Amino acid sequence: MSAKNEAKGERQTGVATVGDAFGHPYLVALLEAQPLPMMLFDADGSLIMSNSAVEHLLVPGPGGSLRIIAQDGTDLWTIIAARADEAAPLFDVRLRVRLSDMQGAEAMMTVLPFRGERGALAGALVLVLNVPSERLRDVAPTGPAVGPRDFESVLAHLGSLTSAARVAVLEVDPDYSSEAHILSLWAPDDDPYEGPRSMTMRHTVLDSFSGRRLVCIPSDLAAAFPDDPMMAGSGYESCVGVALSDPEGDEVGVLIGVWRRPLTDIAGTSAAFSIVAWQVAQALGDLMAKRELKESEQRYGAVFEGSAVPILLVEPDTTQVVDANPAACKMYHYPHEEFVTMSVLQIDALASEVVHEELQRALKGNRSNFIARHLLGDGESRDVEVNIGPIAVGGRQLLYMMINDITERKRMEAELERSRRGLEVIVGQRTEDLLRANAELQQASTARDMVFVSLAQELRTSLQTITGFSDLLASGAPGELNREQHRQVEMIQQAGKRLAAFAASLMETRKLAESEMACEPDEVDLVSLAESVLFGLSAFAEDKGLKLVLEADERPVTVTTDRYKLQQIILNLLSNAIRYTERGGVTVTIDREPDGPSHISVADTGPGLSARQVATLFVGPEIHNSAAGIGLPTSRRIASTLGGSITVTSEPQKGSVFTLTIPQECHGPAGDIEE
Repeated sequence: MSAKNEAKGERQTGVATVGDAFGHPYLVALLEAQPLPMMLFDADGSLIMSNSAVEHLLVPGPGGSLRIIAQDGTDLWTIIAARADEAAPLFDVRLRVRLSDMQGAEAMMTVLPFRGERGALAGALVLVLNVPSERLRDVAPTGPAVGPRDFESVLAHLGSLTSAARVAVLEVDPDYSSEAHILSLWAPDDDPYEGPRSMTMRHTVLDSFSGRRLVCIPSDLAAAFPDDPMMAGSGYESCVGVALSDPEGDEVGVLIGVWRRPLTDIAGTSAAFSIVAWQVAQALGDLMAKRELKESEQRYGAVFEGSAVPILLVEPDTTQVVDANPAACKMYHYPHEEFVTMSVLQIDALASEVVHEELQRALKGNRSNFIARHLLGDGESRDVEVNIGPIAVGGRQLLYMMINDITERKRMEAELERSRRGLEVIVGQRTEDLLRANAELQQASTARDMVFVSLAQELRTSLQTITGFSDLLASGAPGELNREQHRQVEMIQQAGKRLAAFAASLMETRKLAESEMACEPDEVDLVSLAESVLFGLSAFAEDKGLKLVLEADERPVTVTTDRYKLQQIILNLLSNAIRYTERGGVTVTIDREPDGPSHISVADTGPGLSARQVATLFVGPEIHNSAAGIGLPTSRRIASTLGGSITVTSEPQKGSVFTLTIPQECHGPAGDIEE
């Protein structure tokens, strides 16, 4: 060929495609017009030209040139050269080839060798008949478009050309899971088809098309698909079919032919079906698009007429109301025949240039809703929210306007805004009142503290005087007392001591109230802390003949809490237990739950408490009757500050058990605990 030497330099580094000028424009056009991959080899095996459908079949070969290589590494030209002598005048090659993405695919090719002097191989023309459908390029058919009404003529021509017993176009769903419907079917005049127009796809020959572009079964068709109702008892021996894809690449149909004899010209028949399939696929796509448009318009019409929402169709350029649904006619108080002669400018209170601008923005998709004020036929005006967008109806580009009357909503929003402003004024006034009252409370609290301090000082001074003189009288320094006088002086001493203890308790409670809400965490070993408290109270217990016992299954038992406040609680519980236990002893038990809080239990063998006493044990004044203990309400408040709690179980004449629960870390007040 004359372009061979001119293109030689380019073919050393790659394959010259159809777009290159080789001096053979008619050959270039012929190759590019083919939807199937097609290529031309020179006598030395170099690839002279190919159409763009070949691109996904080309991989780098030796020297970097792009070649068609078999999966086992054999070059296609090597196979062609080895089989060229058997051409009469062409031959088929079935080969698994490498693709440009390094995947493999089965390919069936028809090879037409060219002969030179003495019959020597001078080149070859190769046509690839089947490739995966998702790898085919999107090529428009070169022939005239085929309309749905032309299906029969195309199928008749294809059936006569290939001597088929039946040729049909079927519509299928993309995943081949439901029924297939025959859109058009050709059969010879002497053998008309009288079977069903719809058929199942599973376990039939149609099931073979899932994920495949071309299916060819040259013989034993009925044996291959014994459950296919179309094949059973029909006498069909072979079939060829091509999957039909829509513009998005989804398989939506099948072009299929069947024969009552084994298929001999496999390559030629497959090529004929593959070429015709492009035209049929375009016609099927047009048919489905028109059907979908019709169904869409029917659905829209049903929604338009039956919707309770007012809807208008408006011509965006002229602003004419093209159509109005019954709900719109009812809202605007216009009969339909009058409404469709009006302009949207007649119902919109906005200026005409603003309305035109809004319509154009909506037509371009830059506007989907806006608030407007519309005028009704009875002279009333309403606030409306307009949802707007483009829509194609009957081949015309219109705008739909869905109207939502928001007059009542706007009125309520205005009322709420007025209420909000009024509430802000009231809240401001109440805030000032609260600030004033808070200042007064702070002043009263300061005055109360001053009175409390003065009272405590005066009480302490008076008690010191009383206890001092009573001690002096009891010592006999002023003179010896008789038995009755001595008893009465002791009564004065005991009353003074109780009053002094009460005053000390009040002062301690006040100090705790000022600090108990603050937890100063520290790492504390509960066992060591309990031992130190027990040691400090051991003399007190020995004087009463009581035994103190500490039980702990593990040590240390470490928590993060306020050491001082925790020590006060333990000291309070232990001193109370020793104070009101006359015989036996006091046992302190320390344990910890896995990944949970720790418990310190103080059990005594004292007189115990009744249910009524337990119910009021942690409330009221800090000093109860002789069986209640001292400082228990304060102890519970401190425990709450540490994030813990104090519980009690008691039985009269058998003793009591007070249990302090402490979390692993101090988290602040845990709230009141219900007994």
